Amino acid sequence: MKIVKKTVNVILTLGVFALIPAIVFTLVTSKTNAILGIQSFVVLSGSMEPTIPVGSIIYTQKQLWYPQGSSISFKNGNRTITHRVTKVTNRANTLYYQTKGDANNTVDEKEVIAKDIFGKQVFFLPYAGYLINFLKTPLGFFPIIIFPTVIFIVLELWNLKKEIEKQIEKKILNRMNTT
Repeated sequence: MKIVKKTVNVILTLGVFALIPAIVFTLVTSKTNAILGIQSFVVLSGSMEPTIPVGSIIYTQKQLWYPQGSSISFKNGNRTITHRVTKVTNRANTLYYQTKGDANNTVDEKEVIAKDIFGKQVFFLPYAGYLINFLKTPLGFFPIIIFPTVIFIVLELWNLKKEIEKQIEKKILNRMNTT
């Protein structure tokens, strides 16, 4: 039983401390692409469903070019859009990408040029964006600091309690042996 408790304790501790860097990585890459050229975005619309559900986190990486069928994230005014490349055209040594959301009936009105593309989708985490969006709020940021700290303190108090119990048991046994 002790081995099971200790194993669960280790797994929970490692889980919490593994989750923190993953969350920080996603929060950082949503603002910059400084980490291995990877940038992340939270999907806010259903234009790529069912392939990419609303609330997913998309991780993109810049490429030299984007073949037909690639999902790319690009700047469109002040918005970021993730759609699939349906056609690539080379005009005057400039690549133009025609895009379309998987759930949309028609292609996007405006073609995308390379300078407006953040990158090609390398992977995504379904629905994890809901957590990230919450953590970006003041109320949500609080658990990033407090939750792991509380878990760490509780685990340390539990270990301290066990150690005190051992010491008390040892003293009782010593007294019984001396009488």
